[in-house]
Amino acid sequence: MIKFSIKLPSFFLLAALLFSACDNGDEPQPEDEFQLPSKIINKIEIDADGVKWFATEKGIVSFDGTNWTIFSDNDQLTNGAIFDITAKTNNNSADVWIGGKTGVSFFTKTENPVSITNYKKANSEILSDTIYAVGLNNNNTKFIGTAKGLSILENGNWTGFYGRESEPILKFFKITDIAATSGGSVYVSTQGGGVSRFVYTDAVSGATTLNLPWASGLVSENVFTVVVVNEIEQWYGTDAGAAHHTSESTKADWQSYSREDGLVCDTVYAIAQDKNGNMWFGTHKGISKFSGSTWINYTTKDGLVADKVNTVAVDTDGSLWFGTDKGISHFTNGIWETIE
Repeated sequence: MIKFSIKLPSFFLLAALLFSACDNGDEPQPEDEFQLPSKIINKIEIDADGVKWFATEKGIVSFDGTNWTIFSDNDQLTNGAIFDITAKTNNNSADVWIGGKTGVSFFTKTENPVSITNYKKANSEILSDTIYAVGLNNNNTKFIGTAKGLSILENGNWTGFYGRESEPILKFFKITDIAATSGGSVYVSTQGGGVSRFVYTDAVSGATTLNLPWASGLVSENVFTVVVVNEIEQWYGTDAGAAHHTSESTKADWQSYSREDGLVCDTVYAIAQDKNGNMWFGTHKGISKFSGSTWINYTTKDGLVADKVNTVAVDTDGSLWFGTDKGISHFTNGIWETIE
């Protein structure tokens, strides 16, 4: 159900469109009848066309600014939780990759129902059918964080990678997020092992590990998210606050932030940078906005649907989307909108 804590702009008309890989002929539902298949939102991705993609505990939902679409009646999209989703726009269409409990799936966004390709151990060399994170680089190489390590798919060929040879953290710790730079660097965060950093062109090279005590500014080795700002600048969300790294040196150029600095909570699940350069942090107890000098915090008291924020995304119009365990919050020009 869609609710609004402040007056809804008149242009924001919502409808629900149900379809699957085979057109089932369902008509759009009335606005007030639309409901998410699950209120638990694990990831929000916004493609170059402004289409919003939501990974939920019960499948995928998209919103194009007018219509809400629930992908139904397809086991590859709805059989269990979807943990991550990423989209890359090419030639007026978006390639969408999703990962969950039943492998990694791929489809191309079109105006018509889509055909879906699913990769599992039964039909590929992927390391595991349980997928926690999916990332793409500029060359469209796929980095797939599985329960048993990182699977890399390039031009139909699969490679398994576990981290630095002396520290195979990707084999023993849960992969939580993947981010790639335009120059080829890839960052894979883990829960308990820190971050695996390497360069990928046509193979893995220069593998290192960002962990304690060397990467002292990382604060904790429980890293839930990594965001690449540019070739040498990254943000990390941990269970002990946020960490900011501004060079390729493992030991130097770190800055950490916690509740003492203004962060609403030290457990940071998601980070995004808006068009004005502000950093937004989704935490266990609300949202924090950091301008570089000042902090502003938002919780349910301000209009947020729930304080535990799993994912943050910046829309093409500059507005913010937040995914929680109790639905979605959309924040634009001081207006909070709730989608349940």
